[in-house]
Amino acid sequence: MAKNSMLVIEEMLERGDPAFVAALRDFDDADRLAAFAPKWYADRRPSSRKFLLDYLDLPMNAYRHEPLVKRLFKLAEAAGDDAVLARFLVLFDRSIRRRRRKRYHFEYQTLKNREQANALLQKWTDEGAEYANIAEWSGQYHVSARWPIESIRVPRETTMPRGVKPPDNIQNMPDRFRQKILAFQLFSVHTRHYLRRRAWRYFRKLAKQQPDRYVPAVVQALNLYQDRDVADGLALIDNWGMMHILFHDSPVLVAKNNGWTLAEGRQLSELEPAPAFADLWAKAPKALIELLRDGRCRPVRQWALFFLRKDGGKTLAALPLEELLALLSHQDPEVAALASQALTKAPGLDKVKLDRWLALLDAANATALDVLCELMIKHLQPAQVTLEQAVQLASRRPLPIARLGLAWLRSKTPQTAAECMSLLALTEAQAEAVRGDIVRWVRNVLSASPHFQPDWVMEFFDCRHADVRREGWGWLQEDPRARDNVELWRRLLESPYDDVRLHVVADLERRVAAHQAGLGEPLALDPELVRFLWASVLLNIYRGNRTKPLVVAQMVRRVHQHPNEANILLPILSVALRSVRGPEWRAGLVGVVQLVEQNPHLEDLVRGAFPELSWAV
Repeated sequence: MAKNSMLVIEEMLERGDPAFVAALRDFDDADRLAAFAPKWYADRRPSSRKFLLDYLDLPMNAYRHEPLVKRLFKLAEAAGDDAVLARFLVLFDRSIRRRRRKRYHFEYQTLKNREQANALLQKWTDEGAEYANIAEWSGQYHVSARWPIESIRVPRETTMPRGVKPPDNIQNMPDRFRQKILAFQLFSVHTRHYLRRRAWRYFRKLAKQQPDRYVPAVVQALNLYQDRDVADGLALIDNWGMMHILFHDSPVLVAKNNGWTLAEGRQLSELEPAPAFADLWAKAPKALIELLRDGRCRPVRQWALFFLRKDGGKTLAALPLEELLALLSHQDPEVAALASQALTKAPGLDKVKLDRWLALLDAANATALDVLCELMIKHLQPAQVTLEQAVQLASRRPLPIARLGLAWLRSKTPQTAAECMSLLALTEAQAEAVRGDIVRWVRNVLSASPHFQPDWVMEFFDCRHADVRREGWGWLQEDPRARDNVELWRRLLESPYDDVRLHVVADLERRVAAHQAGLGEPLALDPELVRFLWASVLLNIYRGNRTKPLVVAQMVRRVHQHPNEANILLPILSVALRSVRGPEWRAGLVGVVQLVEQNPHLEDLVRGAFPELSWAV
């Protein structure tokens, strides 16, 4: 931007324009930015204050903004502005990110004695040499070794250059250049180290001089850290201020001017909470709840959980019931689990309304659902829950909620046909582990209902879940009102599901055998639908190998009884005869032979349909 655009920026601040922060970051006149700082900080309007906090939430990489950042920092420090200093603490912590760097140390030695060379090789190997070797030439033994040396340091060239402004078209640049430019930070590395030490010094003085302000002030800072600020162990200890607040007195860490390091012989896995000014934290247990609820960084929440578990649940027990219930929906499963444990002993749950319980089921973390459902069963009467609500719960995917819905369903009996039909929605229950129990209960209730309709059975067969269709087949076989319903069987012939078609073929065969034995009459089904069923089974290349011979036999019987349908059925029979699978091919061949033997007048028709067969004279 041109220098005179500062007037435009000031006008944007005056009217609270949302584009103010972006425009300010594009402005690069260091002198005018320095002069603007006192005016901006002195503006206490909510919109101006929000812009200031938003500006400090962004990376410290706006070109030539060093004077503005330093002036704002000193003004906030002089004013004792805890909220702004909390932003600066996090901002300066984020400005330093070290990287591990591996270098190598090499050593060589020449010896004349083979035993001495072997001993030296073994010594260097024991000392941790990554590579060690003996080479012999000219009658001497040359021993060489290489040791890896790992160092931790801030990468070079991370300071924002002052002579050349980064290009505006960063997004169109190759990735390696774009990442390098975006990593630029204001101030030298040395100055950044100083600034973050000074930011922590403000809070340290606050704890000594005004201890009642310390914990609320650092809680504001801790709630600003995010998971990306602690991507790994090194990134964690690079947060100078955070580590002082949470682990200042830990024997695992050592504070140096250029950052935290591990003490000799210690590992980061040994790190346990050891905060600076622990006595002040002990007097502010509600601050732990605030960190637990609002912390966006997992190490911060883990730190709070450590002390909340340590006090035996006293802090959580003192919380208002509504705040404890709200923790159940926390995205961190450990937070939700701790809240659910505390709820088991919380008073007043009998007064929680049903709508609130149901809302908790929608929002609760998965780890808290078991306890939540147990509490609902304990503190709610089944009569408080409608049949529709119980159906909705039983239909849901989380297993604890589905079990809860089924438990309430078992206490209810549908009174009308509409209520019975509403139960059919349970055929699409999502919790596979209890879906069988759910549809079995539905089947028993509907079968016993005075409003029973055979069409309800068809809802089971139209379901996409195989276990529901199996239950439907059992219902069909056991209930004569469905078993002898011709219209129901006609609809089954059109089923798109292989398992249903195979069951139907097997049952038709059983009915034919029973009829031949004089034990019953076969169903009067539409011949066209039956042919569709036979074709579907024979064309199935994945299933039905045991059923296909039954289909062939049924088709042969049909042609014998109705010779006029031979032209229609022979092309279907040819599917089995021309199959590459032995059992199907043999069944088809036997069927064709039986057809000719039982119906000699069809021999010419069969010979024409299967010219590839050779017939014995």
